[in-house]
Amino acid sequence: MKTQDLTSLLKAMFHQSKEMIIFVDRHGEIVYMNEEAQTTLDERDYDRNQFVNICGHCLGVGNNDSYDCSNCFLLSREKLTFQVYMRTQSGEKAAYVANFQQIDHENNISVFTLNPLSELMKQQEFEHQKLLTQRIIQAQENERKRISRDLHDGVTQELLNLLIEMRLFKYTLDREELDEKIKNSEDTLSYLLDYVRNISVELRPASLDDLGIEAALKTHFKWTEKQYGILVDFDTNLKSQRYQPEIETVVYRVIQEAVFNAAKYSESDEVSVKLQEVLSFNAVHIHFEIKDEGNGFIMEDDPKGSGLGLFGMQERISSVNGTLNINSEPGVGTKVEGFIPVEESIV
Repeated sequence: MKTQDLTSLLKAMFHQSKEMIIFVDRHGEIVYMNEEAQTTLDERDYDRNQFVNICGHCLGVGNNDSYDCSNCFLLSREKLTFQVYMRTQSGEKAAYVANFQQIDHENNISVFTLNPLSELMKQQEFEHQKLLTQRIIQAQENERKRISRDLHDGVTQELLNLLIEMRLFKYTLDREELDEKIKNSEDTLSYLLDYVRNISVELRPASLDDLGIEAALKTHFKWTEKQYGILVDFDTNLKSQRYQPEIETVVYRVIQEAVFNAAKYSESDEVSVKLQEVLSFNAVHIHFEIKDEGNGFIMEDDPKGSGLGLFGMQERISSVNGTLNINSEPGVGTKVEGFIPVEESIV
């Protein structure tokens, strides 16, 4: 490719780019800027050949409440990436992701590029939602496989054995032997009934819809104690209060997940669960805390768990504008604590 052709392409890219590109000297004087920069920055109409200082646009780096120019990027000779605030055409302050790098050392010319932070955040949110969707789909598929396996191995096989056994009843002439077989069949049916009921409760306990969080959790904790041999110390002041269905579902699922993890992985004999309606920052909140003194884990690691695990717990809480804090330390235990803003209880 000829040098002239390359120059034409670079010029076209420079002027047509949706990224703001500004060339400045060591004093911050604007040497040149592209169309996007001219139309985005403040209301003055610049001649491309006019020298204007970038400081007339820049509002400094820092957070939205405190602008700081003490460490101006113009003083650096290193390649920098940072957040900066600029004045737009409307006179408003806007946040941008900036890149600054010296490209002509002899003449002290640097390139300053700007991309709207909101666009970056949109892209990050898109990637986050994409990852979440993938995890949800994977968790759903894993759960379906587990239920299918449980039904096949735990129910189908038992029913098949029971059917064969019952077909042999008509060939059993001894009354005592027949009574014994009937009793064994009844015991098997009772076991299967409990087994299917447990699967149903895991999927969605009817008591959560009919009676509320307190009743649903009490039932679940009894099942947990029986299933895993761990004592659940439950303290609540909710009683019969009812809340919006989505809030009740989130509270139940997050506590269920946290207790499950404690029961299965902490190797602790007891887990405490506190569930309270509290007044915080002049607003009613549901506050919950699940704590064990078991194995714990390193927070940077990917801990064991069911379903979506800690990632899913965070997402569930965020969906109802709540906050979740998880603290764990090997050999000390784990504490899961959350706050969810609610209106006054509806019952």
